[in-house]
Amino acid sequence: MRFAVVVVLTIVVFSGWGPPSPAADLSTPATGASVEEDFEGLPPGPGRAAVYFTCTACHSSKQFTQQRMDREDWDQAISRMVHDNKMAAPRPWARTLMLAYLSSHFGVDDEDWAGLPPGPGREEVFYLCQACHSLKTVLQQRLSREVWDETLVWMIEEQGMPEPEPAEYAQLLDYLGTYLSPEAPR
Repeated sequence: MRFAVVVVLTIVVFSGWGPPSPAADLSTPATGASVEEDFEGLPPGPGRAAVYFTCTACHSSKQFTQQRMDREDWDQAISRMVHDNKMAAPRPWARTLMLAYLSSHFGVDDEDWAGLPPGPGREEVFYLCQACHSLKTVLQQRLSREVWDETLVWMIEEQGMPEPEPAEYAQLLDYLGTYLSPEAPR
């Protein structure tokens, strides 16, 4: 009996079975994929796992990694998901980690408005347009004020863009027609 135990233990130890050593490389998941593949390319940092597992339970990470919001807006987005979409409310410590992660990796930096030139209405264009598509789509357009007006009407009527209040609509149109017109500097 003692001999059998020694043989089994020898086989286990020398065949690599058993608990991993403290020096084992745990950066490659058991799936064989890299950590970045497992986290859909989310940048490393505290809160990544909480964001990944909470948010991707309902949708692709691409739906939030293209967003740029400050901490308060991310907090409101999480509240909306919990209230309107019946997402399980993260525990307070997890929510704090998620907010820190989202606002640091997908936040708004005054120096980085995804290439939108400074001017009145930039913030409104920034948040409204990227809710549905990349801001690169907006930046590559160089349209006249009239065509921007037609485009906004089309987006509201045909694409489901929320209709802005008249003052906000005027501000959007002024910004687009001024800073993203054919005559505006690139």
